[in-house]
Amino acid sequence: LQKLVLTSSASVVFEGTDIKNGSEDLPYAQKPIDYYTETKILQEKEVLSANDPDNNFLTTAIRPHGIFGPRDPQLVPILIQAARSGKMKFIIG
Repeated sequence: LQKLVLTSSASVVFEGTDIKNGSEDLPYAQKPIDYYTETKILQEKEVLSANDPDNNFLTTAIRPHGIFGPRDPQLVPILIQAARSGKMKFIIG
């Protein structure tokens, strides 16, 4: 049995407004916010369409909102800047 897990993005269903109580049934964004998101949608569709349990090949996609780790040069500095300017909209933990 082979399995493929795609790390996609929550942006594939983002339409410019907050998503509350969303599920995997949400449709893909009609107007992706950027080229990255457009390619993530294409990538996710391709991977999910390759799911073939009859031939022992399972696929799935996860859609994390933000991924960061040690020495992250993008997300962490943005979070720190937002917190310092009083515009923090994030709760971590």
